[in-house]
Amino acid sequence: MTSLDPERYRELAILNHVEQTPRLNNRLAAQKLGVSVKLAHQTLRRMVAKGWLHIKKHNARRWDYFLTPSGMSEKARLTLQFLDFTLEFYREARRRSATVCRELAENGVRRVGLLGANELAEIVFLGIREWGLELAGVFDNERSGERFLRLRIAPMADLATCPAERIIVCLYDRTEPMRRGFLPQGVSPDRRFLWVFAAPGEEIIREHP
Repeated sequence: MTSLDPERYRELAILNHVEQTPRLNNRLAAQKLGVSVKLAHQTLRRMVAKGWLHIKKHNARRWDYFLTPSGMSEKARLTLQFLDFTLEFYREARRRSATVCRELAENGVRRVGLLGANELAEIVFLGIREWGLELAGVFDNERSGERFLRLRIAPMADLATCPAERIIVCLYDRTEPMRRGFLPQGVSPDRRFLWVFAAPGEEIIREHP
């Protein structure tokens, strides 16, 4: 499985936004894409130059963006590409997460935690249940206080006190979800961390003090 080009991902996000509303500027685009204002500006300029977007300038502070016919065609193409990519990611995530949980069980690990309460965490939980593991904690700052199944989601600051023997990392870069070693900003590495998408041939279970 190849990663989705971050540039294509940004372009699709902009095309989806403009289809809903023409109101867009560099700062808003930067917020939606999670990038700098400079990079958002470059993305918009490039899309206009490619003929995917048309600008209607009302004044110096308000520019509206509209999809052109070629922009609509490109949106459809990128949407299909993204859907294919997403389905492949979910299939691979199910297969690999089952392998992780099997190896944990076979090596005597019983209690695991999840870093992230998202769709990947739900896939991983299928493996946890399948191999008789115990879910000892779920951590996600954005959903802290909510429920993941029957467990209260805790902030990431509580990771250190989690009794889990291993923590399966379910947070990922959406433009490169199979990148091993991804951690959100502010989370320190922990010897208990495991990634679903370990490199081929890499040992999933390592000695842990």
